[in-house]
Amino acid sequence: MPSDSADYLAKLPALTPLKYIDRPVSASEYYHASVGASRHTLESPRMVFFILRGSLKRGTDGGSDRELLTQAIARVAAVNPVLRLRWHGYLGRSRWLSDGPLPRLRVLEHCLWDGLSSDGAECLDAPLSLRDGPCAEFIWAPQRAGRGLLILRSFHAVMDGLGGMHLLHELFRALRGEALLGDNAAFSDADLMRATAIQPTPQQPYDTCALTEPAPDALTGDDWCRLRFGPLQPRLLSQVAQALAEFAHQFSEVPVRIAVPVDLRKHVPGLVTSANFANMLFVRLDKGASAADFDTQLREQLRARRELAYPAIYTVLRWLPLRWFDFLLGRRLRNFATRKPVETAVISNMGPVDLSAFDACFFAADDFCISPMPGNAFVVLYALNGQINMVINLPRLLSSDGRQAALVSFLTKRFGEAV
Repeated sequence: MPSDSADYLAKLPALTPLKYIDRPVSASEYYHASVGASRHTLESPRMVFFILRGSLKRGTDGGSDRELLTQAIARVAAVNPVLRLRWHGYLGRSRWLSDGPLPRLRVLEHCLWDGLSSDGAECLDAPLSLRDGPCAEFIWAPQRAGRGLLILRSFHAVMDGLGGMHLLHELFRALRGEALLGDNAAFSDADLMRATAIQPTPQQPYDTCALTEPAPDALTGDDWCRLRFGPLQPRLLSQVAQALAEFAHQFSEVPVRIAVPVDLRKHVPGLVTSANFANMLFVRLDKGASAADFDTQLREQLRARRELAYPAIYTVLRWLPLRWFDFLLGRRLRNFATRKPVETAVISNMGPVDLSAFDACFFAADDFCISPMPGNAFVVLYALNGQINMVINLPRLLSSDGRQAALVSFLTKRFGEAV
């Protein structure tokens, strides 16, 4: 930790087991909630879902699968009040209160979706509500041949990727009858950033390129799929960033801009929460840049703790109506094919996923997938059983006419085929 960490930690509420949440909606949460709020954009509400694929166990004592899950969800929600959030108020006075209903348990009988792509994922669609609740649900989908899916689905305004993983771990602790970690954050990501008082560093604006050439037919919508590659490599994040930049520079001479979500929990020792605690850093890669160039730039920003900077504009944006915010930033029929990209790609590095943690009574996971964010080239990077896994979203504007296949072929040559 930096030597001045005690200064900003003293400004934050003490870490203590949290049973109830009552705090303002942070700027990042407000932004995530705005996506899809306007009827004039092509965006849908920004959801996150975490998919465990595995084998069913039979002959379990102690109740049916549904009863066991219902009991476990109630235990988890009791000590993780993020699962019971409801949105109160409007604009800059918006607040979270954990006075909502428990997460819903939804059972999908005869579900044929494999959980590895957006193809067929519409089976997950069902209303959730930030204002009325529930804000999250668990989906249990027993399938043929002794297989099944266990899914956590919620709004990105409620939780981030690491937060969702925490809740999955909590669910399986509850199913095994183990003690739960709960949540101990009575403050938000914005509170942490403001407490550090780190000032944003002005950066010279520059044009950047899309990951592929836009398609001439200008299709709307997005598609995502999980891809498996060869064994893990050192400095994997920088290797993937450089590979994406090299692919993009086949079509453009302008710099690539890679966005990297950075976990803020590391700045508060002992912090355990499923709420949004991440901020974005950006790395510029000119044509011919190496993975080492990416590493150097990212390390310099992390050393300066730029992920903790809180621009004043964040506070102003919370006074924009959600639908206006979405209209200003979202894709519309008039602009989706012509607007300039903000970044070339986002790479969210989840690290290794230990599947042995998701084994209890009636279900044992042997595979995992997570949904990427639509709207841009978005890569979720993680490791399973020593193999590289990427879940890649591409807008159809960038993926049609063989563009997605060309990207997959390029990445396979770089990182090898799964073994």
